[in-house]
Amino acid sequence: MAGELQVAGSNKLPDVVRSHRDGIRLEPLPPLHHDLRPSAWIGIATVVVFFVIGGGWAATAPLSGAIIAGGLVSPESSRQTVQHLEGGIIREIRVREGDQVEAGQPLVTLQDVSAKSDLGTLTTRLRALAATEARLRAERLDGDTINFDHPALTDRKDPEVRAAIEQQIHQFKTRRANDQSQASILTQRIAQLQKQIDGAEQQLVGVRRQKDLIREELRGVKELFEKGYERKPRLLELQRTEAGLLGTEGELQSRVARSLEQIGETRLEINNIRVTRMEEVDKELTDVLAKRNEIEQQIQQSQDRLTRTQIVAPVAGTVLDIRYKTPGGVIRPGDPVLDIVPAKDKLIVDAVLKPQDIDEVRPKMRGYVVFPAYSQRTIMRVPAVVETVSADVLTDQRSGERHYKVKVSIDRDELTRLDPQIELVAGMPAEVYITTTERTLLQYVLKPFLQVVEHSIRES
Repeated sequence: MAGELQVAGSNKLPDVVRSHRDGIRLEPLPPLHHDLRPSAWIGIATVVVFFVIGGGWAATAPLSGAIIAGGLVSPESSRQTVQHLEGGIIREIRVREGDQVEAGQPLVTLQDVSAKSDLGTLTTRLRALAATEARLRAERLDGDTINFDHPALTDRKDPEVRAAIEQQIHQFKTRRANDQSQASILTQRIAQLQKQIDGAEQQLVGVRRQKDLIREELRGVKELFEKGYERKPRLLELQRTEAGLLGTEGELQSRVARSLEQIGETRLEINNIRVTRMEEVDKELTDVLAKRNEIEQQIQQSQDRLTRTQIVAPVAGTVLDIRYKTPGGVIRPGDPVLDIVPAKDKLIVDAVLKPQDIDEVRPKMRGYVVFPAYSQRTIMRVPAVVETVSADVLTDQRSGERHYKVKVSIDRDELTRLDPQIELVAGMPAEVYITTTERTLLQYVLKPFLQVVEHSIRES
């Protein structure tokens, strides 16, 4: 060619093309290191170091994974409905919708006329039974005094107590006098019988003395009669006298025996009177104790009923949904009166977990909860713990989506520390992050690829 072919901007190229008269020829490339500047080497070294360090960190540095589940805030005991067992007429409503109440604080007061009347009647019956019990115990011990030590009888200034005690003291004295009178009559009978025995025994002494004398005289007369010196009528007269004395002796002995028998019967009668009285006392005492126990139970129930005329808050919380607005309203037995949302209950988030994440979630696992309703700068992350995981998959009736239900408890102290003014209410949306097993960044990056490879290998 007639001249050289020039390249704009430089006369040195990696491949230098020159034009000569005898044709076109290519010159060899110069060495690369002759053309690279030091800054280029620094850049290359930086990239290499970055990839080496980054790759090493990605392969070794652990990263915490997390399962994300949406949920709602719910108190563990949920809303509590306040009901009344017996019902009644409202005398006063002491709270309004939205009021904050403490546990045991009166909410509604019912009329207590009927409850007080029933309690008064039962108390009167208890006092009478307690006084009767004290009197029967004294009779059982055959004591001279009554110990009225039942708690229902301690207030001696109360007219009912005094009346109950005086009535039993009077009955005690009357029954004691009757028993003593019967015993006295029988004792006198024994004394009379004993006197009869004493008289008969004295007569027996005389009869026996006469009998001995007659027998001695009879022996002498009989000897004289046998010798012919005494008449037979005299002998027969003495024999008749002896026979009469023997009859009198036998009659007196029989009279003594009958009197002794009557004394034994009378003493047995005295003992039977006491035994019968003790049996009656024991039976009465058993009946009184049974009635007293029954009355005491009824009094306890009546006192509980009187106490329940004050409907109080079972827990501290917020009053909601008051069913009755004015005094005079009638609450039927078992009807709900109002609701209380507990304030101090352990906060629980009911979260919905996807089925594919269930293998990584277990009870006692830790994590944190974020509440979208509040600014992240205000509440940050609230520590939480997995409490329970449903045993089987559930199906949403509306959407048809399958899920597992997870209950996560919130650390209330940490929540208060983050923001003392924060207030979580039931139904507030929440995002639950459950911390799973630590893995490296490289494992996260390679996991989808490895799953595809494993799936392909299994199919092949």
